[in-house]
Amino acid sequence: MPKLLDAPFPPGCKRLPEGFWSAVEVWLKKPHVVNKRLCGATETESRDVDIEDLRILLDKNDEESLQDVFVLLCSGVSPSNTHQKDKPWSSTVRTFIPKVNCYGAKQQKEVVLKDSDRQHVTFLPFEEDAAAGRVSLKKCNIYQIRLCSPGSERWALELHVLTSDGWFSDGVAYPKLPWLSSDLLPKLVRWAAESKSSEFKSTLSLLPVEKYSLMYQQLKEKYKSMVKVWPEVTDPEKFVFEDVAIATYLLVLWAEERTVESLSAPQSFVDLGCGNGLLVHILTNEGHPGKGIDVRRRRIWDMYGPQTVLEEKAITPSESFLFPGTDWLIGNHSDELTPWIPVIAARSSYSCRFFVLPCCFFDFYGKYQRRQCKKSQYKEYIDFIAEVGQVCGFDTEEDCLRIPSTKR
Repeated sequence: MPKLLDAPFPPGCKRLPEGFWSAVEVWLKKPHVVNKRLCGATETESRDVDIEDLRILLDKNDEESLQDVFVLLCSGVSPSNTHQKDKPWSSTVRTFIPKVNCYGAKQQKEVVLKDSDRQHVTFLPFEEDAAAGRVSLKKCNIYQIRLCSPGSERWALELHVLTSDGWFSDGVAYPKLPWLSSDLLPKLVRWAAESKSSEFKSTLSLLPVEKYSLMYQQLKEKYKSMVKVWPEVTDPEKFVFEDVAIATYLLVLWAEERTVESLSAPQSFVDLGCGNGLLVHILTNEGHPGKGIDVRRRRIWDMYGPQTVLEEKAITPSESFLFPGTDWLIGNHSDELTPWIPVIAARSSYSCRFFVLPCCFFDFYGKYQRRQCKKSQYKEYIDFIAEVGQVCGFDTEEDCLRIPSTKR
């Protein structure tokens, strides 16, 4: 089986082989950190399998392809390193979720086989057409990553493919073959060498990523015209699509909340420090009653129409700025207001929740002063806001750099 690349680890790397499997987990669960055309991926629960299980899992009518796969799974193995287990592979099925759906009803998936004894992981891509009841293995795109130790002090990752002929690429779920060598493998080496758990949960860890992806595509198409008429001096593409992404997050989060809590009415909101007001405009258009408040009016406010309620007003945390009839308070890049939002939510009503997406760092008195140099500045500030929320009686959860809350 062709070996495309041998990527060595730095001398004296002490985190192997455990770091290898940590790096593999990043690639499996967060493929979008390398492949920017993906929104994420979902996985089935892992289970141990043997050759007969693989025959059922894959296309058992294509015996020739199955035999080639089995040869790849067992290639490069010395007699002293043969399997001792009845079910030597751990199997999961990964489903890719593209940022833009270019596949229609078809789903692009992979059977991922982990061989912990031999330090191999093999990827068997296939396309599933649920409507036609058809599954087709993409034999031309099967690849394997191996952790090898050619010397007592040397480690390397090897990239093998079942065949280098006829590799299929669509630029989304199936990148070009050289990309695996130039982009993926170096990233795996770095992650494996560092082998540090992220300070943050992964993006969208609190949401069903499929629902987020679908809604984001719909809202992006619906509101992309705002880019052409943007009257502000700020970058239209950055601000429009960023607010579309935040609105998508909130809409999916709120839909899940309605399901869990058996709520029928859409949640109400107030966006404190709403800036250009686009987030308020999108949430209102999508059926959620609410308003935005900011100390300074923006030119774009006049473009939204009367259904988008925006108020020019200085926000001073006090008895006069409570919102007892509001379900959610939002702080999107709310600067000095950010630490006050959990306090305002707690004082507004028992049922009021909050969502903050911090940008600049402030405490209750001015610029936030760092306390723990072992954490990144962002993580330390996120922990500070979460602590404020907990003191105010909230259960806070971190999803990357967003903090949604629920009442205890």
